[in-house]
Amino acid sequence: MIACTRDCYDTCIFDEKYKPLNIFPINGFTCSRGIADLKRNEKNRVEAAYIDGKEVPVEEAVRLVAKKLKELKKEEIIHVDYDGNQGLLTWYYPARFWNTIGSASTDYSICSAEGHEAIKLHYGTSFGALPEEFLKYKAVVFWGSEAVFSFIHGWRLLKDKYKITIDVRLSETAKRSEKAYIVNPGSDAFLAIGIIKVLFNKGLYDPSLLDDVEALKDYVNKYEMTLIEEVTGLKEEQIKELAELYYNYKPLTIIGFALGRTVNGGDAISLISLIPALLGMKRGFFYSNSQGWGIDFSYLRGLHISKPSRIVGMAEVGKEVEEGKIKFIFSWNANPIHSLPGADRIKEAVEEGIVFLVSHTPFWDETSKIANVVLPAPTFLEKYDVVYSYWHNYLVYNEPIAKRRGVSEVELMRMLAKEYGISSHPLIEEDEWKAVDVAIKGTGVSLAELKEKKIVKINKIVEVEKVKVKPLPEELRIPPKGKYLVFSSHPNYTNSQFKEIYSQQLPIAYNKDLEGIGYMENENGKVKVIFKRDEKMKENVVFMFKSHLIDLDGKPINALIGSEKGKYGGTPLLNGNTVKIYLLK
Repeated sequence: MIACTRDCYDTCIFDEKYKPLNIFPINGFTCSRGIADLKRNEKNRVEAAYIDGKEVPVEEAVRLVAKKLKELKKEEIIHVDYDGNQGLLTWYYPARFWNTIGSASTDYSICSAEGHEAIKLHYGTSFGALPEEFLKYKAVVFWGSEAVFSFIHGWRLLKDKYKITIDVRLSETAKRSEKAYIVNPGSDAFLAIGIIKVLFNKGLYDPSLLDDVEALKDYVNKYEMTLIEEVTGLKEEQIKELAELYYNYKPLTIIGFALGRTVNGGDAISLISLIPALLGMKRGFFYSNSQGWGIDFSYLRGLHISKPSRIVGMAEVGKEVEEGKIKFIFSWNANPIHSLPGADRIKEAVEEGIVFLVSHTPFWDETSKIANVVLPAPTFLEKYDVVYSYWHNYLVYNEPIAKRRGVSEVELMRMLAKEYGISSHPLIEEDEWKAVDVAIKGTGVSLAELKEKKIVKINKIVEVEKVKVKPLPEELRIPPKGKYLVFSSHPNYTNSQFKEIYSQQLPIAYNKDLEGIGYMENENGKVKVIFKRDEKMKENVVFMFKSHLIDLDGKPINALIGSEKGKYGGTPLLNGNTVKIYLLK
């Protein structure tokens, strides 16, 4: 038994021949990535350790890494890890070494943190609908979610429902929906206010779930419909229609992670989550259920004993490198040169010898290609681990189905600890499987049961009897005028993964006006791209697939992303930056 560990809602589960199981809700089929996994596993692999491009024994590379760590202040060292692999032993447990030595850590904010914190303001949890509950709804709203590509099994469950899409472009999900509302970037909070305002004005609501209905009514009535029209780009009649669809259909609302990366992103998610509650719907939304299973991620990272010397926002790593505050980066389970805001600053600092970069990875990617030290890692197909989903409620005991290559994250952590001289620290000494057993205790599943059954359903539902209206957002920011650069998922890639199979794609920027090679530019940077005209694109939107984020000169597209972050979870405003665009002369 093995589950796909990628950053994806679906978390498909396969047998020992890597055939997807016919088990609800994944139902026996997989995506283009899953189909290509076994083939990809043999391509572009990091087969050995390297120092400055020269192959060396792993032990020699580890000695150099430990030596460099001892030469620096702990505040100048940072580990960058994220959800390239959702295994508990791959992602979380290795942070124990870094927390033991007191290095800096990121805030793990780049994906869903903003929405988790915003929804918790009202519900005390971000736990939403379960897959079984998707089936009971007769309609669905995809709000900022390209579910057709990024949530294929959720889409399969909902494709025959009455579908409504809200987005800043005519996405594939929007094209396949019965209703589509194309709004201005950064305007989602205003649209949510408009919907709530109409529901109140028409008396189309159920006050039973909210603890202070009048406070919500007073809040939305401060916003004039003329302002809402101006900001969203929708007419009052469209907003009224959308509100009435909400009341008549009582749809499940799928809240996309992309919303948290926009202007007013956390406020938008906060207000959107209140719409189902205003209609008397318990858990009438889905965002991410990962924090509702009872897994103690903090215990796995060792935060009950040791903590980072400081926390650096993922929006701010590039900025801190530029300011000279970070001099050593250890990357695993992530590709920061591709994905972090200001990644061009990191790339330049490494190439100039200002920052020492270490990459522990199975594949040669943008980060490992420029790293001072590269260490080989096994893929999820080659090792034991425990995997969870942020949608469905199954834990899976992963067993290897391919020949092992490289050094696992746990082994490397212990090698570093020995070389550094902290092997006897309790966080390092504790057996990794014992730590996993402790961490999953809150799910009601033991490691022994999981090892025996391989896949176990978590029978846990987080119920909320009353939804808190307050706190409500303070005065919302009017999104600045201009062309917004926005990103979304490609069907053949998971973030930067699968270039081995589907090739390195060109940086194409879809827009309404330009065709040809040119530049995107703002106060943060300048990149060279291929513009492709799409007459259906809004005038104020430039769209790129988030898998194609290296420009024609090899520069990260995220050079255009600043260090601004969300006020709730610290999520970088990846979809909140305006750009000037022009063709080569």
